Amino acid sequence: MMRNIYKYGILGISLMILNSCIDTLDTRPTTSFDDETVWGSKATVEGFINSTYDAVINSGYAGSGSSISWEARTPNGVLCSQVGEGIDNVATELGLSTGNDWGVNRFGLLRKVNMIITNVQNSSTLNETEKIELKAHGNLMRGMIFFDQARKMGRFVPVKEVFTVENPEAVNIPMTEDVSESYKLIIEDLQIAANDLPIENASGLPTRWAAGVLLSRAALQAYAYTGDASYLDVAITAANDVISNSGVELSNSNGLFNETDLYNPEILWGYYREKENTYVSSFEELMRTYPNVSTDNVINSQSPVALKQANGQTFEGWAIYFPTQDLVDQFLVTDEETGKAMPWYETSQYKNNVTVLDPSSITEAGQVDAYKQVNGDARRIPTPQDLKQLNKSYPTFTRYHQLNKGADRDLSELMYSGRDRRFYTAIVYDKCSWIGETVELNLGGNLSAGVRDKEDGGWYNTTTGYYWRKGNIENPTPRAYHNCQVALHFNIVRLGEAYMNLAEAYLLKHDVPNAVKALNMTRTIHGGLSESTAATEEAWTDYIRERNCELTNEGGDIYYSYLRWGKYGGYANHGRDAGDIIYDLDRPVYKMSISRDRSKLLVGQMTLNNSAQRKFTEKRYLLPINQSFLNTREAYGLDHVQNKGW
Repeated sequence: MMRNIYKYGILGISLMILNSCIDTLDTRPTTSFDDETVWGSKATVEGFINSTYDAVINSGYAGSGSSISWEARTPNGVLCSQVGEGIDNVATELGLSTGNDWGVNRFGLLRKVNMIITNVQNSSTLNETEKIELKAHGNLMRGMIFFDQARKMGRFVPVKEVFTVENPEAVNIPMTEDVSESYKLIIEDLQIAANDLPIENASGLPTRWAAGVLLSRAALQAYAYTGDASYLDVAITAANDVISNSGVELSNSNGLFNETDLYNPEILWGYYREKENTYVSSFEELMRTYPNVSTDNVINSQSPVALKQANGQTFEGWAIYFPTQDLVDQFLVTDEETGKAMPWYETSQYKNNVTVLDPSSITEAGQVDAYKQVNGDARRIPTPQDLKQLNKSYPTFTRYHQLNKGADRDLSELMYSGRDRRFYTAIVYDKCSWIGETVELNLGGNLSAGVRDKEDGGWYNTTTGYYWRKGNIENPTPRAYHNCQVALHFNIVRLGEAYMNLAEAYLLKHDVPNAVKALNMTRTIHGGLSESTAATEEAWTDYIRERNCELTNEGGDIYYSYLRWGKYGGYANHGRDAGDIIYDLDRPVYKMSISRDRSKLLVGQMTLNNSAQRKFTEKRYLLPINQSFLNTREAYGLDHVQNKGW
């Protein structure tokens, strides 16, 4: 576990070039402990390793916002605020330029991991067994750093040695020539880790099995960007090794993603934070997912369900990230007549009780439902904003439904009952319970979009009709407040991903039976759904749905998965050519609106703050390398080629 870890002053290096704010390499010595002290025993080396893991993880794997912000760039989520934060400008590409820095300078961190590899290998006090295991930690961390750089920028400076001030010329290292060279180095490091790490470890530290899943993940990305089919065999071998030999099985636990089951064996590697030094405000996944709604707001909105506010204002966060209707549609529902899993709007229980109306008939604000709050403010479905700033290449509204007279269940009950079990751990929805409160997300409801002064939400309350549950704390004590102390964990690697990676690799080999067998493991055990019976390449539809349900809001997995799927093309990207524009990253996302009596619903484009103008161009398969960094390299005669299109 990442607690009570040793703290060391690290031998660092820095070479300041042309007074640039981005170093070519970090080469300044700041020694606090001598080498003999740090590298003289397994215990002190492990302390150094633990502290370095913390830095690596927070550089791009489980640090604040590393999951929730990347999810907002997929169809699964949005960032949207009307009180300062705006929208995510990566999703629209308006905020992307060569001035962005996606982590090209990780030299200080690489120095630490290279010190582990070099000093462990050269140790005269460690035995050979200890050397193999401890060195593997360094390889894993270096592979993780390189992988994060490659999946974002494609190329990086492959620092694999410890530099000294006595030999400054050694720092003049060329960047990897291309993406193929980058992934060759990544796979080499991760394979060492997957072979040499221990099969068991303390919570918060990786095992051979965690490294195996990371290896299979990187191998898929390598195949997508290089076309080298040998990487598919690497992915299959690594994933199968974890599944067959780890002794870990998939779990039905609802607490894999919150504080109620922190150490479930399925979590092959988690990042853990102790309550004593962690606050709600410490992590975007907490602070930026809880709403901010007062009793006065609820009274003014005329919600029939008051918030209990047992310990003060229950919800006092600064929510700006919200899941979309697109994600909610991914979670299938069990048909009550047939037992088959299908979209909520296709089940017999839904179709027998609901009339489908023409969504194109909605042309005016308030046409579905409207009322006035106590203070006289109008609240409507649709709102005037719902009819503005549209992406006219896509339907304004996709679903307009009305409950039949005499139905014994309202629309929310019909929509949200019998779902894939993962829905209930991922999404806060209308009429559910959350932190001891009964949640209303219909028009006028106690946590609805219009419950505060802004009709369309975005004043730290929902803009989509939903809130995130996955990734936040189920029972923060005493409430969801910035200064509340919490124990939490984020999953870096889970067994479920091994099945997902295996399924994808088999699909790429056109082995549909084995692919469907793998995806059915998580679908049936985690989702509680009937098996997929797909028998053709159309199994890609079930697989993409399954990965979205299984790994949404976990470390940015879904964003990088969409990049892979775009590289594959065909069934993986709506029939488009390999490397074409990614359909699902180039379209608007949708929100849910439910009437006060829950007899009507409307699904429409998410337009607030011009957020419907999402865009994906081919150049975004690789993000830009920071131009200041490249300029510094150019000044010293080093390679400095920018990524294509930037």
